[in-house]
Amino acid sequence: MKTQKRTIGQKIPHPSEIVSNQEKNSIQLLAKRDNFRYLPLVVILLLVMNLVVTCQNSQTAKKSAQNQPYIYVQQPDGTVIEANPIGSKERTEATIAKFTEDWLKLAFTWKNTTEKKENAFVQERNVNFPQSFHQASLAIEPGYREAYMDMVAKKYDEKFPLNRYVSGQNQSYVRVYENPSVKQVSEGVWDVAIVATRVHSNSQSILAQEIFNHVIRVRAVKPTKEPWGSPETPLEKSLNQMQLQGLQIIEINEF
Repeated sequence: MKTQKRTIGQKIPHPSEIVSNQEKNSIQLLAKRDNFRYLPLVVILLLVMNLVVTCQNSQTAKKSAQNQPYIYVQQPDGTVIEANPIGSKERTEATIAKFTEDWLKLAFTWKNTTEKKENAFVQERNVNFPQSFHQASLAIEPGYREAYMDMVAKKYDEKFPLNRYVSGQNQSYVRVYENPSVKQVSEGVWDVAIVATRVHSNSQSILAQEIFNHVIRVRAVKPTKEPWGSPETPLEKSLNQMQLQGLQIIEINEF
């Protein structure tokens, strides 16, 4: 049997000391276990707090997106009003109806009020168009505009030649009998039905009353910065105001 050799001077620990050391180690181990017991709870608490902060940030961003900025517009008379922002392809029915009605009246009210004949017409493609009609035609989509102008000149060539209106011999004006009906065709495109008559006259009497019902198709466009006319006459002022409404005529039909 093997026996342990004891070094001279080595102190043999008392059994009570051995038990005491074991208890200390057990207590330290239990303390460490107690510390780790709350670790899952701390992790869960941090996750919950992170989720709450994320939700709050999301709601704040959503509210900020919904809050529309304040937009102020200065009117021609100098007054400033608050305006509501709209999408690039959005227009109110009132704006669309007013645009088309004003355009029809301006385009086909032919009355020479100037003593200078050269100021009463604009020549294009060898045709003398009444000034009001020519300026109003700038609201029509290029390409379709020229075809429509030629069609109008041909239509009135036999009974009511344009030269008679340019010279002041004849005149005409448009009467609208009810509010225009606006119908959306697609995004940013509308059809506007207008019930009207057009009266042709001279200095003595009414020559004819023309049924002048129209369906005018318009679309939303970015308003151009270049004005259609200088604001020197009521006609040009009206045309410039129409231009700011961001609409363009793409088709005109009678019914």
